[in-house]
Amino acid sequence: MTTPAPLCVGYLRLRMTDDDRSEQQHVADMAAFAEREGLALSLVFVEKRWQRTLALNALTAYCQGHGIRNIIVPTSEHLNQLPVLADVSKDVLEQDIGGQVWIAASTEEESPCAPTLAENGGDR
Repeated sequence: MTTPAPLCVGYLRLRMTDDDRSEQQHVADMAAFAEREGLALSLVFVEKRWQRTLALNALTAYCQGHGIRNIIVPTSEHLNQLPVLADVSKDVLEQDIGGQVWIAASTEEESPCAPTLAENGGDR
């Protein structure tokens, strides 16, 4: 008998430049990520207005009420545009649900440009 995959929910914050296709792509990316990680994406909460948190608050309450311990977001920018605040938001959300927030995009996909590496610790 196989054990069912743990349930997870998704969260995304639409930007004014996003359309239905980009929303569908975000959902598809989160579903593919969930499958790769052995999770079952059951529901996606969508923040339609950039500076609101109604969907985020509903997601938190839903997770707490249903014992969901995994949340997937397309990129950390969906939690906050400022990286340091996105990290804080992720930590607070993980504490609130007693679980983990997964970022579906790889680090390279999130960065606006690839980091540069200095050889020999920067010495020439």
